[in-house]
Amino acid sequence: MNALLTRLGGLVTVLFGISFITFAVTHFAPGDKALAIAQARYPGEMGFDAEILEGIRDEFHLDRPFISQYLHWLVDFLTGDFGRSYSSHSKVWDIFAGNLEETFSLAITALTLGLAAAFLLAGLAVWRKGSLIDRFAILLASVGAAIPSFWLSILLILLFSAHLGWLPAYGTGTLAQLVLPTVTLAFWVMSSQTRLLRSFLLEAYDQPFVETLRLRSVSEREIFFSHVLRHALSPALTMIGLDLAGLIEGAVIVEIIFARSGLGSLLAGSVLARDLPVVVFLVMFFALTYVLINTVIDLVQTFTDPRHLAGERNAV
Repeated sequence: MNALLTRLGGLVTVLFGISFITFAVTHFAPGDKALAIAQARYPGEMGFDAEILEGIRDEFHLDRPFISQYLHWLVDFLTGDFGRSYSSHSKVWDIFAGNLEETFSLAITALTLGLAAAFLLAGLAVWRKGSLIDRFAILLASVGAAIPSFWLSILLILLFSAHLGWLPAYGTGTLAQLVLPTVTLAFWVMSSQTRLLRSFLLEAYDQPFVETLRLRSVSEREIFFSHVLRHALSPALTMIGLDLAGLIEGAVIVEIIFARSGLGSLLAGSVLARDLPVVVFLVMFFALTYVLINTVIDLVQTFTDPRHLAGERNAV
Protein backbone atom coordinates (compact mmCIF):
# COMPACT_ATOMS: atom_id res chain seq x y z
CA MET A 1 0.00 0.00 0.00
CA ASN A 2 2.85 2.37 0.84
CA ALA A 3 4.50 1.62 -2.50
CA LEU A 4 1.25 2.40 -4.32
CA LEU A 5 0.78 5.72 -2.52
CA THR A 6 4.42 6.65 -3.15
CA ARG A 7 4.11 5.94 -6.88
CA LEU A 8 0.85 7.85 -7.19
CA GLY A 9 2.33 10.79 -5.31
CA GLY A 10 5.30 10.84 -7.65
CA LEU A 11 3.01 10.61 -10.67
CA VAL A 12 0.95 13.61 -9.54
CA THR A 13 4.08 15.64 -8.79
CA VAL A 14 5.62 14.95 -12.20
CA LEU A 15 2.41 15.78 -14.06
CA PHE A 16 1.97 18.98 -12.07
CA GLY A 17 5.52 20.06 -12.95
CA ILE A 18 5.03 19.24 -16.63
CA SER A 19 1.75 21.17 -16.73
CA PHE A 20 3.36 24.24 -15.17
CA ILE A 21 6.36 24.20 -17.51
CA THR A 22 4.23 23.58 -20.61
CA PHE A 23 1.80 26.35 -19.75
CA ALA A 24 4.67 28.73 -18.95
CA VAL A 25 6.38 28.04 -22.29
CA THR A 26 3.18 28.66 -24.25
CA HIS A 27 2.32 31.73 -22.16
CA PHE A 28 5.66 33.48 -22.57
CA ALA A 29 6.09 32.55 -26.24
CA PRO A 30 6.69 35.66 -28.37
CA GLY A 31 3.80 37.24 -30.21
CA ASP A 32 0.32 38.52 -29.44
CA LYS A 33 -1.91 35.54 -28.61
CA ALA A 34 -5.07 37.55 -29.21
CA LEU A 35 -3.84 38.38 -32.69
CA ALA A 36 -2.96 34.71 -33.34
CA ILE A 37 -6.46 33.66 -32.28
CA ALA A 38 -8.04 36.33 -34.48
CA GLN A 39 -5.98 35.22 -37.48
CA ALA A 40 -7.03 31.60 -36.87
CA ARG A 41 -10.69 32.56 -36.61
CA TYR A 42 -10.72 34.91 -39.55
CA PRO A 43 -8.22 33.55 -42.10
CA GLY A 44 -7.31 35.98 -44.84
CA GLU A 45 -7.92 39.11 -42.79
CA MET A 46 -4.96 41.48 -42.70
CA GLY A 47 -5.94 43.76 -39.81
CA PHE A 48 -8.23 43.62 -36.78
CA ASP A 49 -9.97 46.29 -34.77
CA ALA A 50 -8.86 46.87 -31.20
CA GLU A 51 -12.35 45.91 -30.00
CA ILE A 52 -12.04 42.45 -31.54
CA LEU A 53 -8.65 41.84 -29.92
CA GLU A 54 -9.90 43.10 -26.54
CA GLY A 55 -12.91 40.79 -26.79
CA ILE A 56 -10.64 37.82 -27.46
CA ARG A 57 -8.40 38.73 -24.53
CA ASP A 58 -11.41 38.90 -22.26
CA GLU A 59 -12.85 35.63 -23.60
CA PHE A 60 -9.63 33.66 -23.00
CA HIS A 61 -8.56 35.61 -19.86
CA LEU A 62 -5.40 36.77 -21.62
CA ASP A 63 -5.40 40.07 -19.72
CA ARG A 64 -4.90 38.32 -16.38
CA PRO A 65 -1.51 37.67 -14.68
CA PHE A 66 0.31 34.45 -15.52
CA ILE A 67 -0.45 32.68 -12.22
CA SER A 68 -4.12 33.57 -12.47
CA GLN A 69 -4.30 32.19 -16.01
CA TYR A 70 -2.49 29.01 -15.00
CA LEU A 71 -4.73 28.35 -12.00
CA HIS A 72 -7.83 29.02 -14.10
CA TRP A 73 -6.59 26.57 -16.73
CA LEU A 74 -5.60 23.98 -14.10
CA VAL A 75 -9.01 24.06 -12.40
CA ASP A 76 -10.76 23.68 -15.75
CA PHE A 77 -8.39 20.88 -16.77
CA LEU A 78 -8.92 18.93 -13.55
CA THR A 79 -12.69 19.25 -13.88
CA GLY A 80 -12.66 17.94 -17.46
CA ASP A 81 -12.92 21.24 -19.29
CA PHE A 82 -9.98 21.17 -21.71
CA GLY A 83 -10.92 24.34 -23.53
CA ARG A 84 -11.65 25.07 -27.17
CA SER A 85 -9.41 25.21 -30.18
CA TYR A 86 -8.33 28.67 -31.26
CA SER A 87 -8.60 27.67 -34.90
CA SER A 88 -11.87 25.76 -35.16
CA HIS A 89 -13.45 26.79 -31.84
CA SER A 90 -14.32 23.10 -31.36
CA LYS A 91 -13.82 21.40 -28.02
CA VAL A 92 -10.25 20.17 -27.57
CA TRP A 93 -11.51 16.80 -26.33
CA ASP A 94 -13.59 16.26 -29.47
CA ILE A 95 -10.61 17.04 -31.69
CA PHE A 96 -8.40 14.73 -29.63
CA ALA A 97 -10.90 11.86 -29.65
CA GLY A 98 -11.29 12.11 -33.40
CA ASN A 99 -7.54 11.56 -33.93
CA LEU A 100 -6.75 9.11 -31.10
CA GLU A 101 -7.95 5.98 -32.88
CA GLU A 102 -5.55 6.37 -35.81
CA THR A 103 -2.49 6.85 -33.60
CA PHE A 104 -3.49 4.09 -31.18
CA SER A 105 -4.16 1.54 -33.94
CA LEU A 106 -0.82 2.36 -35.56
CA ALA A 107 1.06 2.02 -32.27
CA ILE A 108 -0.59 -1.26 -31.23
CA THR A 109 -0.13 -2.85 -34.66
CA ALA A 110 3.54 -1.83 -34.77
CA LEU A 111 4.12 -3.08 -31.21
CA THR A 112 2.52 -6.46 -31.95
CA LEU A 113 4.51 -7.04 -35.14
CA GLY A 114 7.74 -5.74 -33.62
CA LEU A 115 7.45 -7.96 -30.54
CA ALA A 116 6.59 -11.03 -32.63
CA ALA A 117 9.70 -10.48 -34.78
CA ALA A 118 11.84 -9.78 -31.70
CA PHE A 119 10.74 -12.96 -29.90
CA LEU A 120 11.40 -15.03 -33.01
CA LEU A 121 14.86 -13.56 -33.64
CA ALA A 122 15.91 -13.62 -29.99
CA GLY A 123 14.68 -17.20 -29.55
CA LEU A 124 16.55 -18.41 -32.65
CA ALA A 125 19.67 -16.48 -31.62
CA VAL A 126 19.74 -18.08 -28.17
CA TRP A 127 18.89 -21.51 -29.55
CA ARG A 128 21.85 -21.29 -31.95
CA LYS A 129 24.18 -19.07 -29.97
CA GLY A 130 27.25 -18.06 -31.99
CA SER A 131 25.78 -19.30 -35.27
CA LEU A 132 24.94 -17.32 -38.41
CA ILE A 133 21.38 -16.87 -37.13
CA ASP A 134 22.70 -15.34 -33.91
CA ARG A 135 25.02 -13.01 -35.79
CA PHE A 136 22.26 -12.03 -38.22
CA ALA A 137 19.90 -11.18 -35.34
CA ILE A 138 22.55 -9.04 -33.67
CA LEU A 139 23.40 -7.30 -36.95
CA LEU A 140 19.76 -6.61 -37.82
CA ALA A 141 19.03 -5.25 -34.34
CA SER A 142 22.13 -3.02 -34.47
CA VAL A 143 21.19 -1.66 -37.89
CA GLY A 144 17.65 -1.00 -36.72
CA ALA A 145 18.90 0.87 -33.66
CA ALA A 146 21.19 3.03 -35.81
CA ILE A 147 18.60 4.09 -38.41
CA PRO A 148 16.33 6.97 -37.35
CA SER A 149 12.62 6.48 -37.98
CA PHE A 150 12.38 9.43 -40.36
CA TRP A 151 15.24 8.08 -42.50
CA LEU A 152 13.75 4.59 -42.64
CA SER A 153 10.40 6.12 -43.59
CA ILE A 154 11.98 7.93 -46.53
CA LEU A 155 13.79 4.78 -47.67
CA LEU A 156 10.57 2.74 -47.58
CA ILE A 157 8.70 5.41 -49.53
CA LEU A 158 11.43 5.56 -52.19
CA LEU A 159 11.53 1.78 -52.56
CA PHE A 160 7.93 0.59 -52.23
CA SER A 161 6.08 3.70 -53.44
CA ALA A 162 8.29 5.66 -55.82
CA HIS A 163 10.30 2.79 -57.36
CA LEU A 164 8.12 -0.33 -57.15
CA GLY A 165 4.73 1.37 -56.84
CA TRP A 166 3.40 -1.37 -54.57
CA LEU A 167 2.13 0.74 -51.66
CA PRO A 168 0.81 4.30 -51.21
CA ALA A 169 3.21 6.80 -49.68
CA TYR A 170 0.67 8.83 -47.77
CA GLY A 171 -2.91 8.96 -46.52
CA THR A 172 -5.20 7.29 -44.01
CA GLY A 173 -8.16 4.96 -44.24
CA THR A 174 -7.02 1.80 -46.04
CA LEU A 175 -4.96 -1.18 -44.96
CA ALA A 176 -2.37 -0.48 -47.67
CA GLN A 177 -1.80 3.01 -46.28
CA LEU A 178 -1.09 1.48 -42.86
CA VAL A 179 1.66 -0.87 -44.03
CA LEU A 180 4.67 1.43 -44.43
CA PRO A 181 4.13 3.43 -41.21
CA THR A 182 3.62 0.19 -39.29
CA VAL A 183 6.78 -1.38 -40.71
CA THR A 184 8.77 1.73 -39.80
CA LEU A 185 7.71 1.65 -36.15
CA ALA A 186 7.75 -2.16 -35.90
CA PHE A 187 11.34 -2.24 -37.12
CA TRP A 188 12.30 0.11 -34.29
CA VAL A 189 10.53 -2.11 -31.72
CA MET A 190 12.14 -5.23 -33.17
CA SER A 191 15.65 -3.80 -33.01
CA SER A 192 15.16 -2.60 -29.44
CA GLN A 193 13.56 -5.76 -28.07
CA THR A 194 15.71 -8.32 -29.91
CA ARG A 195 18.92 -7.24 -28.18
CA LEU A 196 17.23 -7.04 -24.78
CA LEU A 197 15.37 -10.34 -25.06
CA ARG A 198 18.49 -12.12 -26.25
CA SER A 199 20.41 -10.75 -23.27
CA PHE A 200 17.64 -11.66 -20.80
CA LEU A 201 17.28 -15.17 -22.24
CA LEU A 202 21.02 -15.83 -22.05
CA GLU A 203 21.05 -14.54 -18.47
CA ALA A 204 18.17 -16.86 -17.61
CA TYR A 205 20.00 -19.85 -19.12
CA ASP A 206 22.95 -19.10 -16.82
CA GLN A 207 20.81 -19.50 -13.72
CA PRO A 208 21.46 -22.59 -11.54
CA PHE A 209 17.87 -23.85 -11.87
CA VAL A 210 18.45 -24.64 -15.56
CA GLU A 211 21.12 -27.25 -14.78
CA THR A 212 18.91 -28.66 -12.04
CA LEU A 213 16.06 -29.11 -14.49
CA ARG A 214 18.36 -30.78 -17.01
CA LEU A 215 19.58 -33.21 -14.36
CA ARG A 216 15.94 -34.09 -13.77
CA SER A 217 15.65 -34.94 -17.51
CA VAL A 218 13.29 -32.07 -18.25
CA SER A 219 13.12 -31.42 -22.00
CA GLU A 220 14.79 -28.34 -23.46
CA ARG A 221 11.44 -27.26 -24.87
CA GLU A 222 9.82 -27.28 -21.43
CA ILE A 223 12.84 -25.57 -19.87
CA PHE A 224 12.63 -22.76 -22.39
CA PHE A 225 8.89 -22.10 -22.45
CA SER A 226 8.03 -22.91 -18.83
CA HIS A 227 11.07 -21.53 -17.00
CA VAL A 228 13.62 -19.56 -19.04
CA LEU A 229 11.10 -17.48 -20.99
CA ARG A 230 9.11 -16.69 -17.84
CA HIS A 231 12.30 -15.62 -16.06
CA ALA A 232 13.35 -13.39 -18.98
CA LEU A 233 9.94 -11.74 -19.40
CA SER A 234 10.04 -10.09 -15.98
CA PRO A 235 12.77 -7.54 -16.85
CA ALA A 236 11.58 -7.34 -20.46
CA LEU A 237 8.16 -6.15 -19.31
CA THR A 238 9.60 -2.77 -18.38
CA MET A 239 11.11 -2.17 -21.80
CA ILE A 240 7.95 -3.35 -23.59
CA GLY A 241 5.94 -0.77 -21.66
CA LEU A 242 8.46 1.94 -22.46
CA ASP A 243 8.32 0.99 -26.13
CA LEU A 244 4.52 1.30 -26.10
CA ALA A 245 4.77 4.80 -24.64
CA GLY A 246 7.55 5.63 -27.08
CA LEU A 247 5.47 4.41 -30.02
CA ILE A 248 2.56 6.68 -29.15
CA GLU A 249 4.93 9.63 -28.95
CA GLY A 250 7.17 8.50 -31.83
CA ALA A 251 4.17 8.30 -34.13
CA VAL A 252 4.38 12.10 -34.36
CA ILE A 253 7.24 12.00 -36.88
CA VAL A 254 5.94 8.99 -38.77
CA GLU A 255 2.45 10.43 -39.16
CA ILE A 256 3.88 13.69 -40.50
CA ILE A 257 6.09 11.94 -43.06
CA PHE A 258 3.30 9.66 -44.28
CA ALA A 259 0.69 12.46 -44.10
CA ARG A 260 -1.55 10.40 -41.82
CA SER A 261 -4.24 11.77 -39.58
CA GLY A 262 -3.58 11.23 -35.90
CA LEU A 263 -2.19 12.87 -32.80
CA GLY A 264 1.20 13.47 -34.42
CA SER A 265 -0.19 15.42 -37.32
CA LEU A 266 -2.58 17.20 -34.97
CA LEU A 267 0.27 18.30 -32.72
CA ALA A 268 2.41 19.53 -35.62
CA GLY A 269 -0.47 21.45 -37.16
CA SER A 270 -1.45 22.95 -33.80
CA VAL A 271 2.10 24.14 -33.13
CA LEU A 272 2.30 25.81 -36.55
CA ALA A 273 -1.12 27.42 -36.04
CA ARG A 274 -0.24 28.39 -32.46
CA ASP A 275 -3.38 26.61 -31.28
CA LEU A 276 -2.20 26.59 -27.67
CA PRO A 277 -5.12 24.77 -25.97
CA VAL A 278 -4.63 21.80 -28.29
CA VAL A 279 -0.83 21.89 -27.89
CA VAL A 280 -0.98 21.97 -24.08
CA PHE A 281 -3.54 19.17 -23.95
CA LEU A 282 -1.52 16.91 -26.27
CA VAL A 283 1.69 17.51 -24.31
CA MET A 284 -0.16 16.59 -21.11
CA PHE A 285 -1.60 13.48 -22.76
CA PHE A 286 1.81 12.26 -23.95
CA ALA A 287 3.30 12.98 -20.51
CA LEU A 288 0.44 11.20 -18.72
CA THR A 289 0.75 8.19 -21.03
CA TYR A 290 4.49 7.87 -20.47
CA VAL A 291 4.36 8.37 -16.69
CA LEU A 292 1.29 6.18 -16.19
CA ILE A 293 2.72 3.25 -18.15
CA ASN A 294 5.98 3.49 -16.19
CA THR A 295 4.09 3.62 -12.90
CA VAL A 296 1.91 0.62 -13.74
CA ILE A 297 4.92 -1.43 -14.82
CA ASP A 298 6.85 -0.54 -11.65
CA LEU A 299 3.88 -1.55 -9.49
CA VAL A 300 3.41 -4.84 -11.35
CA GLN A 301 7.09 -5.68 -10.96
CA THR A 302 7.05 -4.69 -7.29
CA PHE A 303 4.05 -6.81 -6.39
CA THR A 304 5.16 -9.80 -8.48
CA ASP A 305 8.74 -9.77 -7.16
CA PRO A 306 9.35 -13.03 -5.25
CA ARG A 307 11.15 -11.08 -2.52
CA HIS A 308 8.10 -8.87 -2.05
CA LEU A 309 5.78 -11.87 -1.95
CA ALA A 310 8.05 -13.62 0.55
CA GLY A 311 8.08 -10.51 2.73
CA GLU A 312 4.28 -10.40 2.74
CA ARG A 313 4.07 -14.06 3.75
CA ASN A 314 6.55 -13.49 6.58
CA ALA A 315 4.58 -10.45 7.73
CA VAL A 316 1.44 -12.60 7.92
